[in-house]
Amino acid sequence: MKKPFSRNHINQDLLRVDFWRKIALQKRPPIYVKNTLLFLLSLLIGFAVTQSLKTAEGIPQEAAYMGGIFVIAAFLWITEALPLFATALLVIALEVIFIANPGGWENMGFSNGESPSYKTLLAPFSDPIIYLFLGGFILAQGSVKEGVDKAHASSLLKIFGGKPLWVMLGFMLVTAVFSMFMSNTATTAMMITLILPILSTIPKGDKFKKGLVLCIPFAANIGGMGTPIGSPPNAVAVGFLRSSGFEISFMQWMIIAVPLALFLLLFAWLLVWFLYKPTDKGLSIKTEAHAIDARGYFVIAIFSITILLWLTDYYHKLPSAVVALLPAVAFTSTGIINRTDFNNLEWHILMLIAGGIALGLGMKLTGLDQIIVGLIPDNNTFVFLLLIVTTILLSTFMSNTAAANLIIPLGISFATMSGFTENTMFYGIGISLAASLAMAMPISTPPNAIAYSKGELATSDFIKTGTVIGAVGVLLILFFVERIVNFWLELL
Repeated sequence: MKKPFSRNHINQDLLRVDFWRKIALQKRPPIYVKNTLLFLLSLLIGFAVTQSLKTAEGIPQEAAYMGGIFVIAAFLWITEALPLFATALLVIALEVIFIANPGGWENMGFSNGESPSYKTLLAPFSDPIIYLFLGGFILAQGSVKEGVDKAHASSLLKIFGGKPLWVMLGFMLVTAVFSMFMSNTATTAMMITLILPILSTIPKGDKFKKGLVLCIPFAANIGGMGTPIGSPPNAVAVGFLRSSGFEISFMQWMIIAVPLALFLLLFAWLLVWFLYKPTDKGLSIKTEAHAIDARGYFVIAIFSITILLWLTDYYHKLPSAVVALLPAVAFTSTGIINRTDFNNLEWHILMLIAGGIALGLGMKLTGLDQIIVGLIPDNNTFVFLLLIVTTILLSTFMSNTAAANLIIPLGISFATMSGFTENTMFYGIGISLAASLAMAMPISTPPNAIAYSKGELATSDFIKTGTVIGAVGVLLILFFVERIVNFWLELL
């Protein structure tokens, strides 16, 4: 009996003629063959772009190499031929080899002037935003492990009583608040678990069942806008803004994003309620209580102190990334987070953020960002609208973090050329918030996918509600965020 194809035999299989004959006869080749071909195609396209740019007038060698790297990254992030974090690591590796050129090889590095140190291109791994996100992951991990998340959520939900209208609002508000400080995915999984007992009490065929499931991922996506650690695109924006000389604190981000998120959340609540009102007018809902122990109260104390320090950095002057070390030290030293828990943190997200920062840094160092921006029409409103719509479209069908990695550096570079500080802040923050508005498909975000997996929803449910919420979100970003950014900068 012949052995089936396996990852352990990939290298041997690829060298055999009969293997390729067998693949050709199959209607659908194994996924690793497809991904291998896509990866090779990305390298071929990247090489072609590099050579084309090298022969173009006025484009230096380093910008040509960076153009090829950008195309490879975009192709792989869109097709997901490699894991997203693997593409991020590939970006950094290619930049070190072709841009920094530590080996001093001919026809690599900068054509005029000294190439940047390889340490400069490896610096994104230790960017403060990485430590800020790491602290957020550890806070979330400790809360989930000790049951603090469910206990707090169930306590808060009691405030909203048993009427379906207010129960839905309660679930959305609690989900949004948790999503500001925890992974949107983890928050959605937790809240879906909390509503399962409630779903069993709702009569079969009642539209409210769909509405209650649907409101959770939407609230998680919207809530993630509220803080720098709420969603990876936010971290990408903070990192790019910092590398461009613009600092934005934890509190400043919240002042800009929370009002928008709250308004959008209330709109989403009313929209979902209007479309999925309960058929049973006398329906009453009860939530279950969850208890916590002494370790849980310790987690609550550290969680509260950390958030308080993040919100008051104006007074104590401690950077948010430094404050993020508090839960890391407190939870690991007391055993709340052990080695297994630490290994299970979402390291792939941190690598993806680092890769995105490195991509933007490489574009800035080589001048590729200025070359691309020079091709864009000089129309501020049109360009911004184009960038946020492109971000939403890309994020609908691929990782919103990867989309932010591609679009934010272009937006910030265009805004920087305008010479107005508020434009740079507006573009960076606005594009990152737009990445969280892509929720029109089950595959758009992990929260959407989790809700869809429960079997209560159809794709059409996401399309008809997610599209409207996204469109309203775009209008809010256009007319609301810019005014808050300008107001805040005037105060400073």
